[in-house]
Amino acid sequence: MSAAVLALVAAVCVLVTTGVVPGAPGPSAAEAAPSWPQPQPFPVSSDPPERLADVPPGSEYVALGDSYSAGYGLDDPSHLPTNACGQSARDYPHRIAQRFGLQLTDVTCGGATSDDVTSGFQFKGVPPQIRALSASTRLVTLTIGGNDADLFGTAASCLALSAKGPVFSGRDAPSCESTLVRDGEDQLGTKIASRVALGVADTLARVQEAAPNAVIVFLGYPAIFPDAEHTPAKGCFRAAVDLGTLAGSFPTDTYPFTDTDVVYLHGVQEQLDDVSAEAARAAGVRFVDVFADTQARSACATKRPYVSGVSLDGASNLQRIDLEPGALHPNERGVAYLTDRVASAVQDLAG
Repeated sequence: MSAAVLALVAAVCVLVTTGVVPGAPGPSAAEAAPSWPQPQPFPVSSDPPERLADVPPGSEYVALGDSYSAGYGLDDPSHLPTNACGQSARDYPHRIAQRFGLQLTDVTCGGATSDDVTSGFQFKGVPPQIRALSASTRLVTLTIGGNDADLFGTAASCLALSAKGPVFSGRDAPSCESTLVRDGEDQLGTKIASRVALGVADTLARVQEAAPNAVIVFLGYPAIFPDAEHTPAKGCFRAAVDLGTLAGSFPTDTYPFTDTDVVYLHGVQEQLDDVSAEAARAAGVRFVDVFADTQARSACATKRPYVSGVSLDGASNLQRIDLEPGALHPNERGVAYLTDRVASAVQDLAG
């Protein structure tokens, strides 16, 4: 690779890692939020396509969670609860509401953590998501934990020059694993086993308390990083920068992770999935585990993936480079799959 391209890559390293992080979209925390309850982008039908015996049409449905619930990167932004959340009217909560004729209050927000659900003001004027719940709430859906673990922020900082490294943000580190596993201790793994596990457990307990009459469905994350069985023999790597980047254009739907980090980050996501499943079991909440079933449809896959790869975007002079919205998040196909899995769980619990 030429010296010019290597210099460009160095610039991209700095700019990408200080730009938009998947799961944490948004301009400024000072942006004002609309008044609640939120408008309903999809009309509530008295004759929906499907019905639930225990949650009839018109029942109150509240959607909580982060960018994986908010449909981050999809078309038709709802601008709710604030523009900074990156919520789409095509997210799975809106599709569930339309499917069963439910009155939706969608407070999902990209970048949300467990604290943002239970007690924090993620953006000015946006109260904790849990305040949308009440005794009249009949259905709650939730995806949470990924930002507690900083899985998405870590992934954004693991973009690499080649399948063997180095990673953009690691000062010539060969992989993210080499910077996160020190003296045999996995920093992300330790965080997931302790702080993340406690945060998820506390969130589920608080949701149950705030919505005592609701069916609660806790949705896991689809595979972003595949297991060995579903990793191609030549690896997953697809470069995020090339010679065309010198002219201000970037490859699309790339997968710029080292072979080492694909394995490592798969393990991190697997641990997060296990922790979430255990918290749900302890709370008596239905956990919809989609991790194992989506290994063949991760962002590594080139045929019908459920999760988008990485695409970069920037100013023509390359003074600003960001991850495009939706990078490493469910695409339309993925959201349709998640909708079907959530709908199946809801039908089982309330049908």
